[in-house]
Amino acid sequence: MTVLPVTMTLSLELVAVNTLVWIVPCFLVAAGVGAVIRYVVSGYLNDHVPTGTLVVNAVASFLLGIAASFGDTMSIILGIGLLGAMSTWSSVANEAAALARKNEGWLALTYLALTCSSGILLAWFGVKLGTVL
Repeated sequence: MTVLPVTMTLSLELVAVNTLVWIVPCFLVAAGVGAVIRYVVSGYLNDHVPTGTLVVNAVASFLLGIAASFGDTMSIILGIGLLGAMSTWSSVANEAAALARKNEGWLALTYLALTCSSGILLAWFGVKLGTVL
């Protein structure tokens, strides 16, 4: 194990603190923007079938695949902040349960299958595209 001198340890800690000083606000703004996007798109497209949530989650999965190719800081801000707030499993679960309560179990299962399969497939395409960019 390498032991760093005290001055080097302190300077590394200051770098970490200074990095957090700008990452946290960027992360919070990105999460706020992502949540607003989800709310607006879902509110506009959701009707009998939760199409808006399906679209938002699919787009977020694709963009998350691309964001995974960025550096650590940008992946945190965009991937976890913006896209994590934009997509949400709690809405998917709530909407699928609401469909099931309306005796539309097949529609609920179809919605869940489409959400999962499109998310995985589009994330994979995003990763492939991200490696080319």
